[in-house]
Amino acid sequence: MNQINISESAEQLDEDDEIEIEAMRKDSFSFHIMRFEPGDEDSMHAHSVDEIYHVDTGKATLVTEEESIEVEPGDVVHLEPETDHQFTDFEGEFVVTVTYAPAEGSE
Repeated sequence: MNQINISESAEQLDEDDEIEIEAMRKDSFSFHIMRFEPGDEDSMHAHSVDEIYHVDTGKATLVTEEESIEVEPGDVVHLEPETDHQFTDFEGEFVVTVTYAPAEGSE
């Protein structure tokens, strides 16, 4: 069994002045924690695997080539592989977890 604490990991990201950490990894998935503040930038990008985001704190806008949605704590969003996307308009401390399946880089 593996266990992590999202709040503690987000605090560590803040202390280390980092945006993202891979917190767990198996062949079938990788689990990342990301932390943004107002004014931070997340450039438009895509991944070659499925992504499932869960918003833990804060608010933001998730932008794809086809649509934009506002996300807030408790929201879960799935992106298909190769979907260009970015988070913008961060409100407060925005902490989001993402599961890549299969593990990013393992395909």
